[in-house]
Amino acid sequence: MAYVIGLDVGGSTIKGGVFTGTSQSLVDIRVKTYSMQNTRAEILANMSATIRQLMQHASGLGIGDLSGIGIGVPGFVNAGEGVVIHASNLELHDVNLKLWFEKEFSVPCVVQGDARVGALAEREFGAARGSDSLLYIVIGTGVGSGMILDGQVYEGDHFVAGEIGHTILNPDGDLCACGKHGCLETFVSGPRLIAAYQRRLLRDEDVTAKTLSERAAAGEPDAIAVFREAAQTLALALANYCTILDPAIVVIGGGVSLAGPVLFEPLREFFPEYASPLASKSIKIVPAELGDRSGVVGASLLVKECLDCEAATASLKGVTNGSGTLV
Repeated sequence: MAYVIGLDVGGSTIKGGVFTGTSQSLVDIRVKTYSMQNTRAEILANMSATIRQLMQHASGLGIGDLSGIGIGVPGFVNAGEGVVIHASNLELHDVNLKLWFEKEFSVPCVVQGDARVGALAEREFGAARGSDSLLYIVIGTGVGSGMILDGQVYEGDHFVAGEIGHTILNPDGDLCACGKHGCLETFVSGPRLIAAYQRRLLRDEDVTAKTLSERAAAGEPDAIAVFREAAQTLALALANYCTILDPAIVVIGGGVSLAGPVLFEPLREFFPEYASPLASKSIKIVPAELGDRSGVVGASLLVKECLDCEAATASLKGVTNGSGTLV
């Protein structure tokens, strides 16, 4: 018996889990890192420390040795090579995480965009279970998305497909972390919701996305207005995406999605205003069933698929000769 580690690297938190084949992790940890302010060396050190903590916890469970590591990262990722091309909210640019962690831990490592691994998790175990066509949106420190089309994760020729957070809705809008103005991320990410709320209060106040959603749920008008404005902008972006992709379902995860009805009720209200009648009637918009664990679960699935593929390849080699002919 062996186990794998799934890691979800966010703008301020690293989440990790130990898995042996299901969506239920045997060990879960969350580490506050403030990664947006960290250097590349500090981020890599934090990730390594998190993996070592998970290995230490796993060693007392009698589940064997670590067999692989899966990592979800917010940004553009060349999954085939394990390279983070660009991560707007992290100091990770042109970094080969696969080689770095394989050298560090001597096990296979698979790297993918965090929203794409979230899409895998929700398709396998969550709200989009069994669906061959879905759009998964993750809203936290930033905004990302992953697409599964005809049963396959779609990356695009340049590994940037599905980055809904950096679609521009207002070219004269606020500056985004990507360097452009008016991206969706500047309207609906956690930090931007907090900033919008503080502007309404005309003062800075110590508030998080969680406490903001609690205030909205309790009926505070300014908090409700912030979520309604964000929901309207998100509905516009989703309607455009759905017009192009026609997914069966849209799943929304990440920390901001945990706001629940204060986000989803106005989102479902505004979506029909921008989407085609057929899309608004047939495409479901639902919260991620795995909550903010989608990234960790999906990362574990990544490495499991990699190990299964390696095992199948090794088995095939065992029954062929050098020319590829069955012996």
